[in-house]
Amino acid sequence: MKTLIIIPVYNEAENIEQVIGALVAEKQPWDILVVNDASTDNSAEIARKTGHAEVISLPFNLGIGGSVQTGFKYARNHKYDIALQFDGDGQH
Repeated sequence: MKTLIIIPVYNEAENIEQVIGALVAEKQPWDILVVNDASTDNSAEIARKTGHAEVISLPFNLGIGGSVQTGFKYARNHKYDIALQFDGDGQH
């Protein structure tokens, strides 16, 4: 089964590295996609620098719905069997 974890982020520079690190530490065969919802901080750059996540940066803020929808469309287009959302601040 091909699994994708979608992490929508908006100004999560303080948290995104730890969130990605926690997911990687689980040593599961999932892929991680960060959907940067036009953050004004360096969330996308931090996520990229981990080397463990693909990053899509939206050109303008779509909100949580648009970010998650972007992730699900990515999952469909890349033929993932399972896609789930994980909060960019690690709360949910």
